[in-house]
Amino acid sequence: MIPDSLIQKAKGFALSQAEEYGAPSPDNFEYINTVGQQLASQMGATKDIVLLATSLSDCMLGPAFKTGNLSQHISMAVEKANELILDFPEISNDEKENIIHSLKEHHGTDKFYSLEAEICCNADCYRFASVDGVIGGIRYVREMPLDNLIDILSKKADEKWNALTLDICKNELEPQYKLIKQFLKQYQDTN
Repeated sequence: MIPDSLIQKAKGFALSQAEEYGAPSPDNFEYINTVGQQLASQMGATKDIVLLATSLSDCMLGPAFKTGNLSQHISMAVEKANELILDFPEISNDEKENIIHSLKEHHGTDKFYSLEAEICCNADCYRFASVDGVIGGIRYVREMPLDNLIDILSKKADEKWNALTLDICKNELEPQYKLIKQFLKQYQDTN
């Protein structure tokens, strides 16, 4: 079992990074954790591992973006998770492996290490393939030129839609994804 103190420490760190760097948005941070917990409950996954993984999956997104190493945010998150876990020797090797794989696979993979890793990936997709996720993200992006934002949102919506593997998520997100794509195309067509 994952100690609550580790989950609180991880969430606190991730939120401090989100607030400092604006990525991911604090709204999306909470939203993805909530989605992950709902999926874990519905599918019988270990909720603590899912919560820890969804909390830490993008914890280094801001620093990676700031240094121009966006593609490194996953390896940076894994490094941070390993650092946090060191203080908790009661975590088993199996739990640690599951957490690390969930972080490494949160953008998708051909074969997931565990149900928890697959849930973490699918929960992450809600950032750009759901109306709540898009609105939660837009709220915090103020300095980006609007045309760039629209282009990024459209590409990320496609990326996340294509990363979905769970039917429950696909069924819920399909109408939202289509609506997001239609809205963004309408904006592009009128400008």
